[in-house]
Amino acid sequence: MTTTYQNLVLPGKPTATKTILWATLISGSLDALAGVIVYLSLFGYNPFQVLQSIAEGIYGPAAFKGGLLTVSAGLVLHYFIAFVVSVIFFYAYPKIKILSKYNVASGLLFGAAIWLVMNLVVVPLSNIPATPFNPLLAFIGISWHMVLVGLPIALITKAFYTSTENK
Repeated sequence: MTTTYQNLVLPGKPTATKTILWATLISGSLDALAGVIVYLSLFGYNPFQVLQSIAEGIYGPAAFKGGLLTVSAGLVLHYFIAFVVSVIFFYAYPKIKILSKYNVASGLLFGAAIWLVMNLVVVPLSNIPATPFNPLLAFIGISWHMVLVGLPIALITKAFYTSTENK
């Protein structure tokens, strides 16, 4: 048996868990890809260094000397964050009606909110050393979080809640 979420076909009956995991996988992968492209283009970071920069939140600058351990830690942390934001949107969706009424706009705004919380709250509280504000990087980061993180989470969530099995 397969279930069609509009144009997304997933095996089996849609469940909350499956939907959250798909939202996590897709938004997390798109976010990681964007991060690799941007940080390679602007700073010359390779994909391992991008993941180590995520692990830097826990390990500080030593993350760049941690080899595959901190690369793996960065990958796990990255997808954990994608999971948390997917869960938040999934469970807020049926309770906050504006999320379903303006699904695309709410997904884009959710992506911007993710960037803001990460960069104004989480990163400053982490072990990542402070850096000067970079308006270009902020613009790029907010844009990619809107389109590649918030929007996919919103669309996947909407597909679950509007599928015939979940009405």
